[in-house]
Amino acid sequence: MGVKDSIKVGLSYFFRWTGFPIEPTLIEIGNPTSESPVLLTCNFILTVKRVLKAIKNLDCYLLIAPSKGINVWCGACGDDFHTDSVLSILKTSGINDLVSHRTLILPQLSAPGIDPIVIKTKTGWNVKFGPVYAKDIPSFIEQKFYKSEVQRIVRFPLSNRIEMATLYFFILFALISIIYWISAIFLPILNLLLYLDTILIFVIIIYGTMAILPSISTKTGKIKVWIYEGTILLLIVLFNIIIKFDLLYLIWNIVSSLLITFIMAEDFHGLTPIYKSELGEKTWKKGDEKMKFLFGEYKLQPYGKIIIERDKCIGCKICIEVCPRSLYVFDEKDKKVDLRNFERCINCNACVKRCLAQCLEIK
Repeated sequence: MGVKDSIKVGLSYFFRWTGFPIEPTLIEIGNPTSESPVLLTCNFILTVKRVLKAIKNLDCYLLIAPSKGINVWCGACGDDFHTDSVLSILKTSGINDLVSHRTLILPQLSAPGIDPIVIKTKTGWNVKFGPVYAKDIPSFIEQKFYKSEVQRIVRFPLSNRIEMATLYFFILFALISIIYWISAIFLPILNLLLYLDTILIFVIIIYGTMAILPSISTKTGKIKVWIYEGTILLLIVLFNIIIKFDLLYLIWNIVSSLLITFIMAEDFHGLTPIYKSELGEKTWKKGDEKMKFLFGEYKLQPYGKIIIERDKCIGCKICIEVCPRSLYVFDEKDKKVDLRNFERCINCNACVKRCLAQCLEIK
């Protein structure tokens, strides 16, 4: 990877909602043969980098499909990574002449936007949805395309929480810095020490919120965030009383913490991959198909409760394969699927869109 691409990767880490595409292409990994597996991912440069790292020891082909530089899940849910993305790269890459089989492995999280039936009908390629995380691809291939339940579930470990916190901290840090120093031209009271104090408050709120709160169970994300803010306000007051009382710093810290908390509380659950976006659901129920948050505009999938018409179920298990929250269980007795743990549903709609029997519905 050259200097230019390395810079793009760095920028994509912080500005990923704007899209950082690379050219759709076919990449040969290792020494692939006509029987080697064919993988496909989106053309978001950071995703491509991580997938390449995960499969560097395999002999395989990797197709980079157009997604406007948006990551797999956001692209699939937002209609940027879709069936036509796959059809186009299959047609233009020359992969048909390189392999003797017709099995294409797609990321599981692309399921909301990519229709395997259309791909099969138009190209003859069979689609298999691989694991949620790229690191599990080698095991998935070694096990002859068997995917364990753990490999189907999206998670939000501390490392991912810190990454997400860093993303939002960088955005808000840049914004507040610009506003602060422009204001400081006209307000001499805004000095360097007060600025550093503001940044410290932002670090405590953003990183603390993302690192601690996803593990706490409450009815809404706002409740979590405001409980945490109450704790922060108490600490701010105690610090000023015990260490050194300064009315300016006390008021400034309170206002700063309230400001960032208002932003984080607006759609805290929507910042995670394990909870349903409350802002998205509210916006959808108002009749809008897109929502705005911070600097982004997002296309919405239908929100509501999943209803299963069990009599129609044919036991294809596709809902089990594509659900990232493990909501479904297969009943071996009557060869049908049952819905469980509905409260875990994030309304990604992958199961509803891919159900072969069309027995799932959002209401």
